[in-house]
Amino acid sequence: MRFLRLAIIWAFVVSCESDSTVDLQSGSGQAGSMTRFAVAGNHLYLLESTSIKVFTIADSTLAMGETVYVRAGIETIFANGEYLYLGANNGMYIYSIADPARPAFVFQYEHIVACDPVVVQGNRAYITMRSGNGCNRASNALEIVDISDPYSPVLIKNYPMSSPHGLAVDGTMLFVCEGEYGLKVFDITEEQAIVLLHSNEDFFAYDVIARQGDATVTGSDGIFQFSYRNAQNTVSLLSKIPVSAAD
Repeated sequence: MRFLRLAIIWAFVVSCESDSTVDLQSGSGQAGSMTRFAVAGNHLYLLESTSIKVFTIADSTLAMGETVYVRAGIETIFANGEYLYLGANNGMYIYSIADPARPAFVFQYEHIVACDPVVVQGNRAYITMRSGNGCNRASNALEIVDISDPYSPVLIKNYPMSSPHGLAVDGTMLFVCEGEYGLKVFDITEEQAIVLLHSNEDFFAYDVIARQGDATVTGSDGIFQFSYRNAQNTVSLLSKIPVSAAD
């Protein structure tokens, strides 16, 4: 199963080399917040149950490098600049990739036990915490964290949510998948008082990728594409690819 997952991830990376969502030359990548892999520069970082496996990407080939052991309970990984941000069931872990072949532990930002994806933009981390589904005790919440100093993250604000799953951030807009409560989009210009811009409860929203005016949301019954390419930051549904439970 591990090798099948790696093959699927590698097929995704190779197929996206010419796509705007993954630029291996500039060291940028775009994936959902619930994923267990991240691309930064010419390295691929894959989460296993208690480790980060590092692979080097060169000429459309993949070579396995270091294995960095981490604690159990790591669920998601997000790459931004010289750091990896790992969402765990008890907080966020920050690893430096100043040496991209050897991720090094920097800091653990702790909170109550909860399912915990994280995305980063600039010097801000956005974390959702969700109770239930084996994630133990916790409130459902969104946290905005100042990571200007990766050795000392500071909580800016905690917002109660209904059932937050994956999330994405693009400029002043934060997209939060709320499971059975659908998709919510916030204006985060004022971090102490974010504003709800859009809410769509017509489907179960699991994870989201938002980039340059387009948002792709995975749901329980399909993949949804939304547009927010306007000065008013209004969000509109463009298309849906239905997926049945039997598929």
